[in-house]
Amino acid sequence: MRSQELSKNSSSSSIVQVHRKEAGPTVIDGQGAIRSVVLLVDGHHVVSGGDEGKIRRWRIEDGKEVGAPMDAGSPVFNIAVSRDGKVIVGGTKSGLVTVWNAESHSKVSEFQAHPRCVPAVDVSPDATRIATGSDDHSACVWSLSTRKRLLRPLKHNYELAAVKFSPNGHLIATATWNRDSVRVYNSQNGSLLVEFPVQVYSALNRSLSWATDSKELFVSSRDRHIHRVDVSTGTTLSQWYIPGRHDSTCITLASNGTLIAASVGPSVSFWDTTTQEQIGSVVEYTHDIWSMAMSSNYELVTSGRSEIILRALCAYVVRYPDP
Repeated sequence: MRSQELSKNSSSSSIVQVHRKEAGPTVIDGQGAIRSVVLLVDGHHVVSGGDEGKIRRWRIEDGKEVGAPMDAGSPVFNIAVSRDGKVIVGGTKSGLVTVWNAESHSKVSEFQAHPRCVPAVDVSPDATRIATGSDDHSACVWSLSTRKRLLRPLKHNYELAAVKFSPNGHLIATATWNRDSVRVYNSQNGSLLVEFPVQVYSALNRSLSWATDSKELFVSSRDRHIHRVDVSTGTTLSQWYIPGRHDSTCITLASNGTLIAASVGPSVSFWDTTTQEQIGSVVEYTHDIWSMAMSSNYELVTSGRSEIILRALCAYVVRYPDP
């Protein structure tokens, strides 16, 4: 994508372009099918996990692997990183959850979270709890330090596709795969607060992104729409269509909350979260996108098959309306 394709009229968008040409994307051989990619908080490294059963850390600058791979002992379906960047958590096909020191790559702990695979994991903002979602139709919350379950299992009607802590840590959003609805729970006592009938088609924690204020949730639905939902009422505030020809969708929100990337199969489009207007043209890959992450500097990381692609979209700043 070229810089000029991403420009927008500043009167209609909160995103304003700072001119800089895009360097060519960096392609990394991920050593097997990559199911999950996530950026470390330092903005210089990306972590991946997939079918080979190892978690690897890569340097964004040159795509080189950093440190020894972390052996999870089973295919890794989903990865989460703590907000302080110190802990990496992996959910595996066997139901094990592994916890690693992000700097030394030493294993901190490992525990059997579920009897079936764990396609969704997340770490609370204060790095004290882990949320897991499983094919056994339940989501659970665990102490990161003691590995003890803190709440009763949150039972669902179908396999879990996503589980996400809100940025303030007070809420947990869940979604089931290709069925049912999206739910929001109190993360401290497990009470169900709201449920809304948006069906997602993506597994592996790819369908939910919280707004930075924890009041709204972005959901990619099986009918190829992004829904912006008020989590206090479950009301869809707005929704917009994601172009593409497949059912499987994946979304990721820039860490500053201004830009959302959405994939449908191999097609990725970009949207202003304030206006819900598309920015630039659709980027086409040679394979379906399985996972995405995006930094506050709008560096996009995608995975599909065995490739990890690092792409600097453009440099942006946020401009607020004049008083």
